[in-house]
Amino acid sequence: MNKVQNLIPQFVEKFFKSCEIDDRINKYSLFLIRQDGVVLYHNNKQQGNALTKSSIGALLGGVWQASKALSDFIPQTQESKQAEHSFGEEFRLSFDTSSKGVYIVPLKILDEELFLGLIYFDEVNPGSIKSKTRELALKLSESLETQIKSQNTHKSVEGKKINDFLFDDITDAEMDHLFSFGK
Repeated sequence: MNKVQNLIPQFVEKFFKSCEIDDRINKYSLFLIRQDGVVLYHNNKQQGNALTKSSIGALLGGVWQASKALSDFIPQTQESKQAEHSFGEEFRLSFDTSSKGVYIVPLKILDEELFLGLIYFDEVNPGSIKSKTRELALKLSESLETQIKSQNTHKSVEGKKINDFLFDDITDAEMDHLFSFGK
């Protein structure tokens, strides 16, 4: 894992401290987990559930991996392959009744896949909170990408970006003169 990927937990914490999560989502258990089930964020809303946050993270990661493996059996057409890469066409996981359930939305940050999971109950309009969860995932993804780009471009040497050349417009004659000290 590179240095920037190691900073993802800090970026996630910064995002959740700085944003206001919609009250309709925040009253339920909200988790952000890595692909391996490690919890990067949770909002401490485990109403009456004996499971720990790490257990829930492992279960959410496991159910996602199992669902992803099952989705490999879905036939792929050229049209569905192209649609898969457009916004809103990525897989989401919903296990629910008309008022309670589990909802998982994936996020791709660098080469790492993260999942935003919501465990809800007694909900009058689950479609609305699912939509708000997708919006939150999009905002989080954009925020993390911005913070990562900012982290990469703020590394500087004497006011120059690392990716910039030390000498932008030096001529061959100037290079010859520079290295002619041995003559």
